[in-house]
Amino acid sequence: VSAGLFTMSLYNVSRVELGLDVNQLVTFSVSPNLNGYTPEQTQALVVRLEDELRTVPGATHVTASRVPLLAGSNWGSSVRVEGFEAGPDTDTGSRFNEVGPGYFRTMGMALLAGREFTAADAGDAPKVAIVNRRFAEKFGLGQDAVGKWMSSDGRDAELDTLIVGLSQDAKYSQVRGEIPPLFFRPYRQNENIRSMFFYVRAA
Repeated sequence: VSAGLFTMSLYNVSRVELGLDVNQLVTFSVSPNLNGYTPEQTQALVVRLEDELRTVPGATHVTASRVPLLAGSNWGSSVRVEGFEAGPDTDTGSRFNEVGPGYFRTMGMALLAGREFTAADAGDAPKVAIVNRRFAEKFGLGQDAVGKWMSSDGRDAELDTLIVGLSQDAKYSQVRGEIPPLFFRPYRQNENIRSMFFYVRAA
């Protein structure tokens, strides 16, 4: 009976629509801080690894993220969004991830509007974000999310981040459960990188 229930559960999980393509996708992580790397050294290493992985025979797309997908990890933040009026009891929370250039193409997640992050979204470049459909629905953006401003630094923070893309919904921390409102930031705009998860799509 237990084996039968497990098999049925596994079958049901395998039929869940993830919103991303996990076939022929290799993932691994590095934590340079455990070897004494500074955040600056870690940032440089991660960028170099992305570049070198793209030269591996058979690798078609490469990207990285700070939160591993479908691994039970969750990062969340309270946000402010242009045009959304939040009262004292309004839920303004959203999950988020920090990702590398080409993330959505590598993960097989369609962009419904706007653009991907590029290597230019780094350092002192203007802050940018990509949001999913659930985020756009929750904060009243609809299909007009691109071009709106947001902030992830609390309720009273300045709207300093431009939304440049709207992505389809995809599973985040687990296969089961609802897809949460989610926004993405370029990891290259974070000066305190300590570890990173890589994704390589193979031909």
